[in-house]
Amino acid sequence: MATTTNFGWETPDDTDLVKDGALAMRTLGNAIDASLVDLKGGTTGQILSKTSNTDMDFTWITNDVGDITAVTAGTGISGGGTSGAVTITNDMATTITASGDIIVGTGSGTYDNLPIGTTGQVLTADTTVSPYKVKWASAGTAFSGVSVTRDSNQSIPNNTTTKIAFNSENYDTDSYHDNSTNNTRLTVPTGKSGKYSINYIFSFSGFNGNINVGFYKNNAFYTLTDVFNTANTTNYWTSAAFTVNLTAGDYLEMTFYQNSGGNLDVRGTDTQVQMTYLGA
Repeated sequence: MATTTNFGWETPDDTDLVKDGALAMRTLGNAIDASLVDLKGGTTGQILSKTSNTDMDFTWITNDVGDITAVTAGTGISGGGTSGAVTITNDMATTITASGDIIVGTGSGTYDNLPIGTTGQVLTADTTVSPYKVKWASAGTAFSGVSVTRDSNQSIPNNTTTKIAFNSENYDTDSYHDNSTNNTRLTVPTGKSGKYSINYIFSFSGFNGNINVGFYKNNAFYTLTDVFNTANTTNYWTSAAFTVNLTAGDYLEMTFYQNSGGNLDVRGTDTQVQMTYLGA
């Protein structure tokens, strides 16, 4: 019995008798019917899907709900389309221009690349930096400060608030002080705005009257740190500490007032002031 090339359905041989034609046609029809049975049925909207690798093995399935019908490019995306194969591109790939760049938000729906910092730096929040609000900065705050003293006594006139002139330094990391020019001042250097710890030890001769130890900020009275109104006939020491918020260019000066009735000495190296940067 002959068969079809693709599906092997039986067909009459050329030598078959006419009387065998009906049987041959019925055999062929049954084979076709059996092969195409999977194509039967289905409902509106369904699609035909292969069930296995076997020839003519199909099934009817419902088209996946939520099939993508269009791709629309949004913020930071280009490309898209409504049919066929579509391509979308994220423009962060072109926003990043060098190794180590990071993407930082610069506003609502906007961003930019922040170039890499230098070795050892860390990413730090800083709302004064526009538009990033972050910056690369040194990890931790290196010590910064000054310690000043006198190399001899300073005579303080009676009944006069007098600024102490410091003409010697124990250390000065960032030019807070000058031993000769405006040597009463401890000045905040550029880049060091923030909080400062002020510590001092103060020594003066015996007295009889009132004594005030204080500080001026930018040549205006800032605070009194010690007040004495008891007679003392021996040399006297006192110390104190406080914290103050300062801006680059601000300066502090230590003051001394006494009304003993005559001059009174501030004792040289026994008097020292330390100003230490605590950070922004």
